Amino acid sequence: MEAGVRVDTSGALCPVPILEIAKAMRRLAPGTLVELVSTDRGLEADLPAWCDATGNELVRMERRGSHYVGWVRKAG
Repeated sequence: MEAGVRVDTSGALCPVPILEIAKAMRRLAPGTLVELVSTDRGLEADLPAWCDATGNELVRMERRGSHYVGWVRKAG
């Protein structure tokens, strides 16, 4: 999946991955696809919850070895 922006928070724990994607989203146009990479297993629960709370679309989540990857499309 080709994202317009990639946010890599590998090595950081909650709440850093969500804070970093939120920061990235603020400067992006609606419809932009963002790829979030994390080693924090909490992302599996945190990212869907954040998307529900913000109205952004969780396009897909997957696990790649020790990494969790989520694709989010900015609302609007």
